[in-house]
Amino acid sequence: MVDILHKIQELKQKSLELLKNFKGALEIADFKKFLLVNFSSHTSGPAGMLSMLGMGESTALTLSYDPMRKLYFHKILGANQDLSQLFLYTKREPIMKEFFSKDPVSILKDFLTPKELELLGIGAKRKKMVHVAASEFQMLESMRGTQQKTIQLDVDMVYDNLESFIAGYDARSRVFLIKGTGGDLLFDVNFTPLAKKDDVNLVTFDVYLDESKEIGKHAYIMMDQDSKIKFIDEVKDTNVQNMLYCLVVPVASFNVP
Repeated sequence: MVDILHKIQELKQKSLELLKNFKGALEIADFKKFLLVNFSSHTSGPAGMLSMLGMGESTALTLSYDPMRKLYFHKILGANQDLSQLFLYTKREPIMKEFFSKDPVSILKDFLTPKELELLGIGAKRKKMVHVAASEFQMLESMRGTQQKTIQLDVDMVYDNLESFIAGYDARSRVFLIKGTGGDLLFDVNFTPLAKKDDVNLVTFDVYLDESKEIGKHAYIMMDQDSKIKFIDEVKDTNVQNMLYCLVVPVASFNVP
């Protein structure tokens, strides 16, 4: 028992060391990965996966561009918007000048494959795209909240195997990855409300350490109905009810722009 607790504590400390600069913002260098996350839902479980693959009700796509910082950004809200706001961003020039487009496929085809466009349901459902130009100043505050509280980081769950991490409680449609010397850390921000301290915003993570450093070489983790795992670079089977696809999203930095 002592050895097990020591191993868990060791994995927790490794994780916190890799996450120590987290302030509520994640820089995503891969624009394709950013688009896939941006156009998907943060909802967990099967409903979230179906939404990610274009099977939700919305027919509108939104891209938010900050012209002052020259970056696209996406905000994920937790249960408490004041305490749990996660900002994803990617630096690049705008991909369109118009505010509104009735033909997003003509714009996005330069960044997403035909299969990815199909899975997102963009062409089939005649989705429209709105290109919002605005500067997100809450990004400067990130997870500190309105009262400028100190961020305290902790690990909620340390997963022993990949299957449990991506499908143990709720199926994950995407996970973030940060490279490390002793292994790459796969993590997700836990938005479950926790006991709050008056002077601290507590942010916790679910983590899995990939000591083989193999997962980060691929775009997706795929799990079939028999719980067999494969690492793939593109989705070929559109029957998502037979497969779980988890997008691997490498994090370039924790810098707040």
